[in-house]
Amino acid sequence: MTYRDYAWLVPGAALALAAGILVGRAATAWVLFLPLLLCAVLACWLLRWPQRFAGAMAVVLAVGCLLGYAAYHPTLPQEGEYTVSGVVAEEIRQREDGQVRSLLRDVTLNGTPLHSGAYWSFYLKDEEPLPEGLTPGCCITVTAQVYHPGGADNPGGYDFREYLLQKGVTVGVYGRDGLLTEASRHPMGMAAALRHRLSQWLREAMGQQAGEYASTLLLGSQNLIPETDRQAFSRLGIAHILSVSGFHVGVLAGLMSKLLWKLRLSRKTRFAVTAAVLAVYCWLTGMNAPVLRAALLFLLYEFGALKHRQRSALHLLSASWLIQLVLSPAQLTSLSFQLTYGAMLGLTLVAPWLKSLWTPKHLEKPWNGLCRALGAQIGILLPELYWFQELPLLGILLNVLVLGAATGLIVLCWVTLALLPFPPLAALVGRLTAALLNGMLVVVRWLGDAPGITLWTCRANVFTAVAWVTLLLGMSWWWRKHRPLTIVLSVALLAASVFPWPQQGTQYVQLSVGEADAAVLQDEGYSLAIDTGEDGEALASYLHQRRISLDALVLTHLHADHAAGVAALVDSHIPVARCYLPWGAETAQVDEEVLAALELLKQTGTEIAYLARGDEIALPSGKLTVLWPEKGRVRPNQDANLYSLALLAEVKGSTMLLTGDLDGMYEMYAAMPADVLKAAHHGSESSTLPAFLQAVSLQLLLLSCGSEERSLSMEARRGDIPMADTSAGGAVTINFEPGGFTVETMR
Repeated sequence: MTYRDYAWLVPGAALALAAGILVGRAATAWVLFLPLLLCAVLACWLLRWPQRFAGAMAVVLAVGCLLGYAAYHPTLPQEGEYTVSGVVAEEIRQREDGQVRSLLRDVTLNGTPLHSGAYWSFYLKDEEPLPEGLTPGCCITVTAQVYHPGGADNPGGYDFREYLLQKGVTVGVYGRDGLLTEASRHPMGMAAALRHRLSQWLREAMGQQAGEYASTLLLGSQNLIPETDRQAFSRLGIAHILSVSGFHVGVLAGLMSKLLWKLRLSRKTRFAVTAAVLAVYCWLTGMNAPVLRAALLFLLYEFGALKHRQRSALHLLSASWLIQLVLSPAQLTSLSFQLTYGAMLGLTLVAPWLKSLWTPKHLEKPWNGLCRALGAQIGILLPELYWFQELPLLGILLNVLVLGAATGLIVLCWVTLALLPFPPLAALVGRLTAALLNGMLVVVRWLGDAPGITLWTCRANVFTAVAWVTLLLGMSWWWRKHRPLTIVLSVALLAASVFPWPQQGTQYVQLSVGEADAAVLQDEGYSLAIDTGEDGEALASYLHQRRISLDALVLTHLHADHAAGVAALVDSHIPVARCYLPWGAETAQVDEEVLAALELLKQTGTEIAYLARGDEIALPSGKLTVLWPEKGRVRPNQDANLYSLALLAEVKGSTMLLTGDLDGMYEMYAAMPADVLKAAHHGSESSTLPAFLQAVSLQLLLLSCGSEERSLSMEARRGDIPMADTSAGGAVTINFEPGGFTVETMR
């Protein structure tokens, strides 16, 4: 077995380890992988090359399974009240609703060490200040509830539990009873305190806005950036500028290399000093995973140069991949991990071939920059399509322009930081840097609001992944055979997988949105949403991921928990052809924020129509019939719940009764036999009364609520009727087929 054979073990092992981690993530018991590990070890021992290569990959696969299971299924303490101690290791973030949150490290529960971090949150009352002494880096002791963070409640929804696992956090802590604070000497606490002070000094030297962006570029303080600005950077394909990662570490490492080279230090000394600086930077940024990845990759490359070893970029990338996943397997499913290695893979495989297509005499640097930007853009294509469902049409051009400008800005920010002990000089350089930063923000915000700068796609799937891999291989520098045909076929497959095919079948999805309502009914290509929830994020995300344009939006009434999410649909650019309201909707007691959101919807060109008893909405396989309210019977200035729309859906031979927040006073007007009933008013005791349940004669009761009390209240009234509850099972999906239906829940 030659050196080349051994070398190719590294990329193979990287893929095998990743596959094993994904298997372990989905597994239910770790003991299932022990026979695989034993057989693989025996194969490596008994077989010869090349069969031994397969045995080695099987060993790595089995190890990956065990690592993945341990990472995604950690042992957790029992939920309940504890005396919690820990170090505040991140900036303390405060939302508009008064919620305060941060991450704790070096955590103990009733004096017993917790071998992970904790997510800490509590609420402040109206305009109440933060408790005295509560700053990043302090040590806190508090009596609070410990809970297990939940996963995604909706298809393709935000997985809070997995997000915390990627940060090395396994439990949540809620409350602040008996809060005590004191100084901490824990390394992570000291780093958090130093980041906080440096951020304050940068704001003083550069102004509030520029200082916050400088803190983000240097220290990774992303919570300082407004959400609207983050979305603008994302739509332009340059969101990586705001996340301290490989680019930022590369700028710092390049700056260090130039300074040390001018000092005429030996290569070994330069390597040692650079390694020490990067280690300090990793500590300063809170051992941020992207910073660790970039520092590791840079040091591996420089170590190879120091030892005069052959430095294959693909093998170095694979080695870094292996080390990262062995130390933190949960990183595999994080966005930053996928973007980092996707970009590096594009630079490694695609950029060299692109450069070879043309050798300009006077435009070599711009051409090389364009090739690197295009290679990186192709490398991150799959994670972009999976996480954002948008292709930034200006991304390649802007990356060529912005990366150069951002490099200069980061260098100026470092200079400002270094000059802080000399206030006059720091203020001078800080004002110059602030002017450049603010100018860049003006351009980004202007371009981010421009129409047509992104291409809306479906969420990436297995076919997208196959097409992406084929495209990378077809454009790689070592591919020779049938390159044009390979590229054309992969692009065609990619396009076919990210643009929607006509939807077949009939499906109703009741999204889990807490004490609110939002649902989607799709029938043979016709898409209709019924209510939006309060913030609209779950509905907008569901529609955006599937590239669903709404033929109709039905708002059962204009209370915030059913209709305020209209604003999120507008912000997400979800087209809505027509919006249906109950007759006399605006004359009832409604929420002003809903009326404002409705005005935004009208401005997008959506037609507004009104429904009353007897009206129908035609569906490809049936119809929606309005049962309530009656035209002319709606009295003004009454509770909107009294006149909430009640609809009877008839599809594929099955019926479903949708009752919004209809009050028990009028619900008998909507009492019609139905196979499925969506309980009114989230299971409130004033609705869905026993007489109504008996009149409907249903097979399934569907409850959309967010509290255990509502669920228990509904349990007491439903008798032996089967029930699907979003508070217990997450989103509920009902698939209608001729002659019946099937029910699925998220959990």
